[in-house]
Amino acid sequence: MQTYIVSIIVKTGHEDDVVRFYQDLEPQLREAPGFHGRQIFQARTGTMAAAVKKLYTAEELAKHAEPEHEDPGVQIIMIEQWDNVEERMLFSKNVAGGRQREIIPYLLPNHSHEFYTDCSVI
Repeated sequence: MQTYIVSIIVKTGHEDDVVRFYQDLEPQLREAPGFHGRQIFQARTGTMAAAVKKLYTAEELAKHAEPEHEDPGVQIIMIEQWDNVEERMLFSKNVAGGRQREIIPYLLPNHSHEFYTDCSVI
């Protein structure tokens, strides 16, 4: 089993468009040889920062100040399970690849996509 993880940052206001784009691929994914499942996660941008600001004093926060971002964007993470690398790559080439340019205008530069090994102890 191969785990493929995609992490993208979407321009604020376009997160629903990008999530819908990936959800619309579900029928083709279910039919793809070697595909076992996918989860899509959308960050609740600002939730962690708000929780930290509630928990720490102003002095504690000042020691670890972060610069403000013009548009921090919204992170979307997808985790897919495949039989092997080759079948995922064929899906990208034959189905998803041609449609990717539809969402490019909504993405910020930072993104990653790679196959991962599960190192969990549990």
